[in-house]
Parts: sequence; structure tokens; C-alpha cells
Amino acid sequence: MLPRLVVFGDKTANEVLEAAVEAYSDRFSKIERVYYSEPSFSEIVVPEFLESGCKVHYIIGIADVETKSDIVRRLMGLDWIPWSVVHVRAVVSRSASIGLGVFVGPIAVVSSNAKIGDHSIVHLHASVGHDAVVGDYCAILPGARISGNVVVGDRALIGSNAFLNAGIRIGDDSQVDAMTYVVRDLEPDHLLSIRTNKPLRRIRSEGKK
Repeated sequence: MLPRLVVFGDKTANEVLEAAVEAYSDRFSKIERVYYSEPSFSEIVVPEFLESGCKVHYIIGIADVETKSDIVRRLMGLDWIPWSVVHVRAVVSRSASIGLGVFVGPIAVVSSNAKIGDHSIVHLHASVGHDAVVGDYCAILPGARISGNVVVGDRALIGSNAFLNAGIRIGDDSQVDAMTYVVRDLEPDHLLSIRTNKPLRRIRSEGKK
């Protein structure tokens, strides 16, 4: 019996779903999108999947780190297995490493020896240069350019059409806004934007790390 693939989320999840159907229809008995919410997930969705008897793989088409982390923790308890979706028109080097639950969108490029961490998203037209490292739970938004030998820490967000100069480091939990050109390292938990003349400490909601 072929397994089923579940795509969690709403807007980005539609892109992931279309890419999965195009690339992996022969590997799954069913590919479907699920909007995660409790208690309906536990009371309706989970029993239906258990009754089917199929092995379940999943990918989360959500950029928000806290939401995505919560879903991953919940699914680990169900023994569901992360699955990565690479669009058929993405370019991924054979020497690149793609983690678990990753989405690489159309016309995105992941170059030689680059590494993409678990549950990260590389959106359409984005590129990750040679020997670059992108951490877990990152979102590389459309058109962003990550040069060679860049290190992007866990849970970072790189905005649309941003540019990261070769060899720099972006700290964990940091954010680079859209259209921002980054030439120096960015410390963890900081934000850099074309609207400011220096990095700013990110303001985190109470109780969130």
C-alpha cells in the first residue's frame, strides 16, 4: 500500500501541494492539504488516517516558526514522517544536501555543496550559493540571493529580493527584510532592513524564545 502525503498550511501550502502532485504522484496513494487546528485535527483527521492503515508523510507549508515547530512536535507523537518537496523546475546540485520536510520552489537554485536544514523553505526564484548553509526552520522568500559560503542560522527569515554577500553569517532567529543588501554578519535575534541604518534587536512576544 502506497503512503499518503499531507501538506499542512494555507497559502504557501497550495504551492507545495501543486509541486508535490506534479513531482511525486506516483509515490503516494493520495496527496492532500490539511489546515491544522485543534481539536478537529485530533478528533477528525487523525482517526481517519489511522483507519486508512497507510503510512503518512508530511510537509508544512508555513513560514511561522512557532506554528511549524508546534505541528512538528505533534506529528512526532504520531510517527508521521517528514517529506521534502522539490519542484520539478528547481535546480538542486547533486552535491547539495536537503534536510527533512524542506520545500524548494520553482526556479529556485541550490548550488554545489550547499546545505538546507530541516523544515526550511526556499521560495520561487530564490538562490542558495555554493557551500552555503541554511539552518533549520528557515524561510528564504521569493527572489532572495544567498551568496557562496554564507551561513544562515536556525529559524532565520530572509526577505524577498534580499542579497547576502559571500562569506557572512546570519545569526539564529534573525530577520533580513525585503530588498536589503547585507555585507556584514548579523547577530542572533536581530533585524536588518533598508529602512534602518543599523541592525535592530528583534522584539519577541512574551514567552517565545
